[in-house]
Amino acid sequence: MHDVADIHPGLFGLDFNEFGSWNREALIEKIQQNDQASGIFTLSWHMPTLINDGRGNNSFNDTTAIVVKHILPGGRAHQLFKSKLDLLVTFLKEISNIPVIFRPFHEHNASWFWWGKKHCSVREFVQLWRFTIDYLRQKGIHNLLIAYSPNHISSDYFERYPGNDYVDVLGVDMYFKNHAIDIYEHGLSPLGNWKKNVLWLLNAAEEKNKIPAITEFGQEGSWYENFWTDYMSWPIEKKGLQQILNGQKVPKRGVAYIMLWRNDKSDPKHFFGPVAGHMNNSNFKILIDKNIYLGLP
Repeated sequence: MHDVADIHPGLFGLDFNEFGSWNREALIEKIQQNDQASGIFTLSWHMPTLINDGRGNNSFNDTTAIVVKHILPGGRAHQLFKSKLDLLVTFLKEISNIPVIFRPFHEHNASWFWWGKKHCSVREFVQLWRFTIDYLRQKGIHNLLIAYSPNHISSDYFERYPGNDYVDVLGVDMYFKNHAIDIYEHGLSPLGNWKKNVLWLLNAAEEKNKIPAITEFGQEGSWYENFWTDYMSWPIEKKGLQQILNGQKVPKRGVAYIMLWRNDKSDPKHFFGPVAGHMNNSNFKILIDKNIYLGLP
């Protein structure tokens, strides 16, 4: 991003599997550097399965075994789950002076993670969420903003909502792929549907007194010609919202942040943010020149 637009991202999103002696020091150093530069930090935890029935690989997306009911209080793996939470507590205490947007059990309305909707009941998911947040609070962790982030916006958005006392940020994870798939997934007008989804999120956040955010976003390769100004910029600008609303009241709260997914240096085709030499960099520069996003020098 700096090579393209002379700024660094203002948001540092970290997504990982395990805390350990091999990565803790590097993670903390990076988080502290980001904080000292006035960056925002968000944390997502892809916890391993914890329960292996012999068919899977114990990874975060191993859905061969039922997990949630066994790690809840009274379950056979509950103590193991608490030991994992204790690792998180230790880590968070080392950065207790830094605000953290914590995004647990994300994309739960899909089923590609062991906490997904096909792998646990509504009651079990809500209990898992509340137990996790309560446990962290009881251990003295008070520097967290908790983000709720389903995969896409649909009628079941609040189906597994754990309650206002357990959520600070209302988010959504939304990706775009290509014209055919996007029409299949988002309707005949993917861009129009995206704008309506942003508006719905803003209104829901205002109603519940929460912070609205696009918690994951992007298009691999960013190859739509005006992706940055159409999909990332236009729908969240006041002028754009006014056009969608056609004279109705614009929500008071705009989107607080948008988190692009990673640029993978090991795979030159797997990137979601701007990269040097890309054909759409001029469009990204137009986005930055609007001064609606705050980057770091």
